[in-house]
Amino acid sequence: MKVRLTALTAIVAGLFLAASCSKELQNTYATQETYIDAIVSSLTASADSATVTSNKGTIRVTVGHGSGEELREGGAVSFYYAGYYIKGRTLSSDNLFATNYDDFAGSIGWNVSDSSRFRIMTVDLARDGIITGLRNGLEGVRAGEECYVLFSGKYAFGKQAAGLVPGKSALAYRLWIKSISN
Repeated sequence: MKVRLTALTAIVAGLFLAASCSKELQNTYATQETYIDAIVSSLTASADSATVTSNKGTIRVTVGHGSGEELREGGAVSFYYAGYYIKGRTLSSDNLFATNYDDFAGSIGWNVSDSSRFRIMTVDLARDGIITGLRNGLEGVRAGEECYVLFSGKYAFGKQAAGLVPGKSALAYRLWIKSISN
């Protein structure tokens, strides 16, 4: 009887712990959505012609419009980027974790002497594995566009840290779209 009671207690404790972890994660994502909303408001206020597009949990704020056809699911896109993890209501170089754009890197004081780090990125949405939030944000971009793609940790790297990005982090990518191919 004592073994059954101990086992039942362990099961109940495990369920309680799982429920509290799930609730904590939901609260984390809700806070991130609040931060994302504030960043979107700031971006749209600073660019007169900014447009906002939502796609499957991802928000794209286009601050410089491109031309031509939109990138469709399964197409390929070439771009420069600056990646941020979101830790508040603004984006700053303090939470910039990567960029492949030498002009941008130089403008914020990063060392740009290693030119191999600064190459345009090409992603084939049909084959290349990229995080869900970025994939969703890229759908619909046009060549020549400058935009920001923002999403909660739910659509990013998950609970594990990835390089300089803490686990469960919401992310923002500033993108300079150079070309697309459908």
